[in-house]
Amino acid sequence: MGEGAGDKSEEPTPHRLREAREKGQVAKSKEVTTAVLLLLSYFLFRYLGEYMWRNLAEMAYAIFQLVPEARNFSLGFVAYLLILGLRAMALVLLPIFGVTFLAALIAEAAQTGLVMALDPLTPKLERINPLEGLKRMFSLQGFVELIKSILKIIIVFYIAWFAAKDDLPFIIVLIESHPWQALVLGGDIAYRIAMRVGMFYIVIAILDYLYRRWEYMRNLKMSRQEVKEEYKRLEGDPMVKQRMRDLQRAVAQQRMMSSVPQADVVVTNPTHLAVALKYEQLKMKAPVVLAKGERKQAEEIKRLAEKWEITIVQNETLARSIYRTTKVGQEIPAEFYQAVAEVLAYVFKIRKDRAERRKASLALAPR
Repeated sequence: MGEGAGDKSEEPTPHRLREAREKGQVAKSKEVTTAVLLLLSYFLFRYLGEYMWRNLAEMAYAIFQLVPEARNFSLGFVAYLLILGLRAMALVLLPIFGVTFLAALIAEAAQTGLVMALDPLTPKLERINPLEGLKRMFSLQGFVELIKSILKIIIVFYIAWFAAKDDLPFIIVLIESHPWQALVLGGDIAYRIAMRVGMFYIVIAILDYLYRRWEYMRNLKMSRQEVKEEYKRLEGDPMVKQRMRDLQRAVAQQRMMSSVPQADVVVTNPTHLAVALKYEQLKMKAPVVLAKGERKQAEEIKRLAEKWEITIVQNETLARSIYRTTKVGQEIPAEFYQAVAEVLAYVFKIRKDRAERRKASLALAPR
């Protein structure tokens, strides 16, 4: 029995992978980007937290200094205070947004490279079809994603509890302490929790990426029939290619036969091979093969030679040697110079005698 069309056991071809990439289908894990952004955000707040707090405090102090000086809260004054607040917030948040945005791009590019695909942006009915959405939600992949999300929540909660359980007494006391002390200790506890959660997310991201990569390659696997069809599509149908080769061969043969009338001599085997040679002393270094053939082609070359009164010389050894070593349009090898020179000398003598006989016959003809 033949292989079923659905038996996809072959690895995807480079063309299949390139097509999938052009459609925006790449192996990518969202967890990698999440882990990078999580850790980077923690580091930014850890080392830029004081700078952010100082800028916000200075902004609040400046605004509160201006409030008592204002006799009435006009619309222009409120707009001025709003501009001060927005500028301070921009100075604080824009660097953070810029760094995290750049980190997200790098995390995505590290997984997929630079992918420019418009196919994911093309509107498709199945993307807004509620039934398709329900199918994806209740599919095996949707169930796996739900289990993964629940496990992540449980593990993150456990990590947070394990990191903060020793500080619970201090957290309770902080309720009645100075706000700054509560902020400092709370930030330290949050940082320890965040770092442990971040390390956990790094491990999850690596495992998830490896799984996504495996799933991606599995989904792109092909059956042997698909591989054959792709090969035919890219390389061409073998039957069509054979017909093209036959056509090219026929055209080349026709062109070769059309050059036989220009030959000086045809050397034969005498029945199996025929080689047509031409030599122009002032233009060529050595005689050139205009045409060659065996069996039917040899017979056709001899027929054309007789039609155009080209001398046919029977030399089995020379015909076979030139036929095997020299292609059409090439000069004969140097080892055949002497033999071919003797043949051409004989041919040119016959041609000279023939011309003299014609001249003599013309002279004797009555006028």
